[in-house]
Amino acid sequence: MELSFNVTFKTEVIFLKKISELKNIIGDDSLVIVDRKVLERLPIHESDCFQFDGEKSKDLEHVESCIEWLIEKKATRKTTLFVIGGGATTDFGAFVGSIYHRGQKVVLIPTTILGAVDSAIGGKTAVNFVAKNSIGSFYPAEKVMIVEEFFKTLPKDVVAGGKAEIIKVMLLAGKEDKLLIDKVDLLSEKNLDQAIYDKYSIIVNDLDDTLGRRVFLNWGHTFGHAIERYYGLSHGLAVANGMVLIQKYAKHLGFKCFDHKNLERLFEKHDINVNTENYLLESSWKKFIKFDKKRDLEEISLVYLEKSGCPRIINMNLNDILKDLEEMR
Repeated sequence: MELSFNVTFKTEVIFLKKISELKNIIGDDSLVIVDRKVLERLPIHESDCFQFDGEKSKDLEHVESCIEWLIEKKATRKTTLFVIGGGATTDFGAFVGSIYHRGQKVVLIPTTILGAVDSAIGGKTAVNFVAKNSIGSFYPAEKVMIVEEFFKTLPKDVVAGGKAEIIKVMLLAGKEDKLLIDKVDLLSEKNLDQAIYDKYSIIVNDLDDTLGRRVFLNWGHTFGHAIERYYGLSHGLAVANGMVLIQKYAKHLGFKCFDHKNLERLFEKHDINVNTENYLLESSWKKFIKFDKKRDLEEISLVYLEKSGCPRIINMNLNDILKDLEEMR
């Protein structure tokens, strides 16, 4: 017997200018999960929120606390859950929303550029357990609201990480020429909207990451996650370094690939600082490569860019990867 279930998710993306506009959007019957760092900027009272402390709170213990809070607030499946914060917050809040009563309405309001074009788009939710994002679900938000005002006060490294994500998606979509335009503003509403659409185009037919297309978005993540975990570097900048490293690695193995020097020049053009030579010289971070979610026993699938618009996958033995990286020092 074959049972076929077809569930269609739809996410509406809305752009807003001012944080104050949220006052008329978040209703009295809604509940809010919010990053503590942005709470004071919001037109809501702290007693009406579950306050979240970022990546360090992205675990099962806080999931349990949040669900207890939802129960105390008498939340039902029809209760809209607003989640406001960076990628760690939206990952966490969307995960809670996906499992509470088997799923409730979730609206994500990312407060970082990376969150707007990556974490909030595409339905991946997660918490950390031993490894980063090792427990999660696929549960696209009903709406994603992008508020321009949040981006105006972000630290430089957070802005740089968001720009790196936009560059990643544009190169995967074959749009290197647009990145070379003088004075191109990656953070304009037009380019943010395009980056979101380009990511959507990659994942639309592979929502649950099983057909092999969505995996291309992991370009830079195998090495990037290991660097992020060991050094505490922001996710966006860690992945940017990972993108350059995998291009160097693919070249080391003899594969035709997008020149890592061209990638570095693109990052430099948009004020994104990478320092892969230092990471190649150091060894401590490399042990965390073994926690890669794409690992299958001793084999890991590494995504690299052959040329603009043409991502490829190398399947490598973990021990061989570590050996090769030592050779590249």
